[in-house]
Amino acid sequence: MAEWLTVRMPRAAGGAAAWLVTDEAGRPLAAVQTGPLESAASAASGRRVAVLVHAADVLSLDAELPASAGARAAQLVPFALEEQLANDIEAQHFAVAPAGDAGRTAVAVVSRKLLDDWLSQLAAAGIAPDLLCSEAALLPRIAGQAVALLEGDTLLLAVGDARPPVVMSAPAGGFAAALEIALGDRAAETSLELYSNPIDWQRRSAEVEATRTRLAGLHTQLLASGALPWLAAQVPQAAPINLLQGPYAPRTSLRASWSRWRMAAGLAAALLLLHAGSQLYSLWHLGREARELDAQISAIAGPQFAGADESIRPRLEAELRDPGATGGRSGLLPALQVLAQAMSSSPGARLRSLTFRDGALQLKVRANDAQGIDRINQSLRSAGWQAELTSGGAAGDAFEGNIALRGGAG
Repeated sequence: MAEWLTVRMPRAAGGAAAWLVTDEAGRPLAAVQTGPLESAASAASGRRVAVLVHAADVLSLDAELPASAGARAAQLVPFALEEQLANDIEAQHFAVAPAGDAGRTAVAVVSRKLLDDWLSQLAAAGIAPDLLCSEAALLPRIAGQAVALLEGDTLLLAVGDARPPVVMSAPAGGFAAALEIALGDRAAETSLELYSNPIDWQRRSAEVEATRTRLAGLHTQLLASGALPWLAAQVPQAAPINLLQGPYAPRTSLRASWSRWRMAAGLAAALLLLHAGSQLYSLWHLGREARELDAQISAIAGPQFAGADESIRPRLEAELRDPGATGGRSGLLPALQVLAQAMSSSPGARLRSLTFRDGALQLKVRANDAQGIDRINQSLRSAGWQAELTSGGAAGDAFEGNIALRGGAG
């Protein structure tokens, strides 16, 4: 997993941005830096880039869509939310999250003009974001609890894990009123986890503490380095709605993905080539063994087997590969050798079929007459093998006999 560069977008063109480099788990690798956007571009190389925009510029809603909406959700959302929006829906960009419980789909709405301005500024600075989202979308979600960020005159609040985050104006002296609007009659049942920087806390602590009695609980956390490290820590594990959807989807995502996976793809290709090479070598080796086997059969059997049926060859090859087909008078190779000698005692004799099983050779031999078959049988016996003519009979103008051949005592 790659490191992250998290950038807080300035609200005004030409304003100062803030950025922070974190590891894949969201832990800071350096201090927060501030300056023009162009200065942040050098830190983007080789990292995924998350750009955070001010929560007040993005409207967080949810829409009830048919369960079958699927890929059509982006087309249906504008009409589902039309009555909740004061501006022309054609001027708005809608980014949707996966459908939630009870068919509710979280939606982020932003002005197309504003989104175009952000992307133009980022492009001019040489920054291509992978994620562009509202800061409010990064608030941690805790079931049965509210999490808030108080920064300047803005209060961001996320209640539980289902409702959209709330963005409230909370100027000095207005914290209690903003909290009441956001929580309503649920305040007394809500435990609030409030985050703030030391400067804002020193300025607002009294009015925040005054609301403690209205809540089920109040716990405050000071962000010594400001909100950016805390927000950046949420990026790797949060699932914020990415505004870069539809026509705004990143055009460089394929290149970025290839950069991240290039080494793994190279290793996979090397393994594939190695496997293919191994298989080709195995095929070549088997082919060479087959050619050597053919040469052995020809050398042993000689011309006496030239007229044998083609069905004999596979069986010969199988038997020659049998580990038991070796040695003295008990293997196939010695049997073939003595058979070749015996066949030469009967001119014109041919082998019709051969089976080798459990040390015994079953032969079907064709000769000009019965005496030719008998001469072969006697020749085998003379060589010290146990040969038995089990059956025989005329076959056209020739004679065929079946001989059972087994090795002698050696």
